[in-house]
Amino acid sequence: MNAMALLLTLLYLALPPQTGAPVVLARDGRAAASIVVADAASPAERSAAGELASYLRKITGAVIPVRTAREKPRGTLIVVGKAADGLGPEGFRIRTQDGNLLLTGADDDGAEFAVYTFLEKYLGVRWFWPGELGEVVPRQSTVAVGPLDDTQKPDFLWRNRGPSGALWGATSGPTEMHARELLLGITEEHQRQVRLWEKRNKWGGWKVYGGHSLGEIFPPERFAKAHPDYYALVNGKRAVPGPDYDYKHRGQVCTTNPGVIEAAAAWVNKFYDEHPGYHAVHITMNDSSGFCECERCRALDSQRTMQRSGIDAEETKGGPALNTVMTDRIFTFVNQVSERVQKKHPGKYVVSMAYARYILPPEKIRLHPYAIPQYCLWGAYRHANAGLKREHEAIAAGWAQAARTAGIYEYYINGSWPGLHRLVVPYVAESIRFLKQQGIRLYQTQAGDEFATNGVNYYLAGKLLWDASLDERGILDDFYTKAFGRAAPAVRRFHARLEKAWADATRDGRDVSCNSLETTRLPELFTPELMKAAAADLSEASAAAENETVRKRVEFYRQGLRYTEFTVDAVRAAKAVGPRPDKGQVTAALEACRRRRRFVEDLKNDYVLPYFWVRYNDEQRAQFLPVARLEALLKQLTN
Repeated sequence: MNAMALLLTLLYLALPPQTGAPVVLARDGRAAASIVVADAASPAERSAAGELASYLRKITGAVIPVRTAREKPRGTLIVVGKAADGLGPEGFRIRTQDGNLLLTGADDDGAEFAVYTFLEKYLGVRWFWPGELGEVVPRQSTVAVGPLDDTQKPDFLWRNRGPSGALWGATSGPTEMHARELLLGITEEHQRQVRLWEKRNKWGGWKVYGGHSLGEIFPPERFAKAHPDYYALVNGKRAVPGPDYDYKHRGQVCTTNPGVIEAAAAWVNKFYDEHPGYHAVHITMNDSSGFCECERCRALDSQRTMQRSGIDAEETKGGPALNTVMTDRIFTFVNQVSERVQKKHPGKYVVSMAYARYILPPEKIRLHPYAIPQYCLWGAYRHANAGLKREHEAIAAGWAQAARTAGIYEYYINGSWPGLHRLVVPYVAESIRFLKQQGIRLYQTQAGDEFATNGVNYYLAGKLLWDASLDERGILDDFYTKAFGRAAPAVRRFHARLEKAWADATRDGRDVSCNSLETTRLPELFTPELMKAAAADLSEASAAAENETVRKRVEFYRQGLRYTEFTVDAVRAAKAVGPRPDKGQVTAALEACRRRRRFVEDLKNDYVLPYFWVRYNDEQRAQFLPVARLEALLKQLTN
């Protein structure tokens, strides 16, 4: 047994809790303890120890050494590492024992969470948004803690703050999303800080890959000529993807074709061969219509129909359509793939979103134990409308009953009009608690990096997904007080004003933020009066700020408000361009769009706005703010 194992055995496993004097870590700005890791500590354990030393130095000024067990450090010890004590995945324990402090986890994540929770809960450190400006570190020259015995594990097994899978073109693996962000000029440091913020706030859990995955599983360059029969039969013809295929929309497959089932299972098995650390893999249909109309596929559908507009219809100005529910068809395919995957990779999961025409729970089939439905369009941001809230809760409860393991895909952001103020803290809290009651433990968001507008939603969600019993009022009180000091009342009023405006605008059930340019109600929500009042709140906050750091945090929020203003101004100006526009209207609209674009480019790495989603919207859905059309129109009017 090495020195570290012996230390853990003596201090952690064998002895009863110590209730004596506090453990002193630093005294009068000098180290009073050493941090100890195992001789063969993992990179995560070493990183956690380094983070602890770094923050203890920020707090006290003391340089706390990090040593290995082989060095046989003496005196007060802070043990950081893994301990096999039945905590379960990501679980950890914070404990004082015989004058020492033990920060141990069941695995690497648990060890890291033990350190971050200790810093947050017992030393007052906070990470409200990514980057140094979002960090709060109390200063004190002496730190003593204990007695402590705090054991935790997560309420939700998957707490994922962002989508993955194809957005532009084919994907290449689990890191594809980050690679594409780099291509857009989002720096590695920006991405590192966001992921670090997520870790520090205990986002994480299961590793799940993919989303709308057909572009990866059935790329046309491999299957279009060899197996055109793999693709959906639409209007009597196989809808083989053409040169304009974006690997995310259209390109549906015939899910009852035996070759399709075998090819999908082979792809999932190959993924698990190459990435054994993953828990689940998506085989979700692409993000559009065009589903197969062959007799075998249609025979699996129930007789139900559903009348709902959905995101696609709202964004393309379509009205509600009456559609056959396809859930039994899609999840028969998921079941068949799951059966094949279990033969080679027992215990590994296959996931499909429950989405669009397969959003409702099945009627005719039972789900395979390792098939996971991930219910989409949960939409707590629309829960000011009581009817929608009841509908969403009923569907979520139905999926929880239909599957042994179920998940949620929650829209904190939409590709259309991304990152505008959408403050829905009460509805987020209610929905997370409801999901926990239903036994749903997998939770993913469609999110962005717009921390200056909607960061409080992400901060609160992270806390509640770890521990749904927490009181959101206490979380928010702590947030405003520690981040803004004397400016807290004005900042809280700023958020409350925008939160109320959102609730009032969505109480009738219509989706303010997911509409075409012609039908959007954003100008009705973000009125000049609302923007003026919100700006006044921030001016008051800035005047009340007791130091430069708080003033910078208020300015950070002011930049978020400017993004909303610039976007709504562009929408308002573009909507004013009618069927017979004059040069002045077009010029004004074009300048508003360009002003917004310049602002977005200037701040793309500053955690203010969701740059990735803004680019996605502007390039893939150019009809929203049609800059190219406005430029062509102005040229025509000028000539």
